[in-house]
Amino acid sequence: MPTADPEPPAGSDEHPPSCGDIVGLLAEPARRAAFAALVLGARTVGSVAEQTGLTQKAAASALRKLVDGGIAAEDRATHSYAPVEDAFRRAVQAEIRVGGRSGGRGAGAYFRRGRITAIPGDAEIRSRVLAVVVDAFTPGEVYPETRVNALCGEWFDDWVTLRRALVDEGLLTRNHAGTAYERA
Repeated sequence: MPTADPEPPAGSDEHPPSCGDIVGLLAEPARRAAFAALVLGARTVGSVAEQTGLTQKAAASALRKLVDGGIAAEDRATHSYAPVEDAFRRAVQAEIRVGGRSGGRGAGAYFRRGRITAIPGDAEIRSRVLAVVVDAFTPGEVYPETRVNALCGEWFDDWVTLRRALVDEGLLTRNHAGTAYERA
């Protein structure tokens, strides 16, 4: 069975869906049926509609939501769809990184669709959230401020606050001129 490439292209601002995102996507019956059809081998809107009893329009809409949510991928050249095979594994890995194996103390509540919704006030939770973000920076690589701003903007709308938090927590170091950063 063909599978979709699970990794976003380099430089993409896409993040894997969270466990909550996946549950939200599959909570709607048409999307759940469409995803099940993909897992069982359906690859086109027509075959998904046929296997699920959905109308073509409903099947197309469900597939679009699954693609937008990151658990299915579309090959526009062939007008076909496939499940992103490791979307669930990547969501669980991200959940473990944020909350720990026992579920943590709420760090996951600060992520929505792979982006930060707020910088936590609690130091322990903030450390978990920022640890996820700092993984976007390659150890040993020096980043100009514009690139740091862009990377932080992929995670959080207030990229200045996020950049400052990463520096304050000692996860990023800044040169004396304030023009370059490096992962600590």
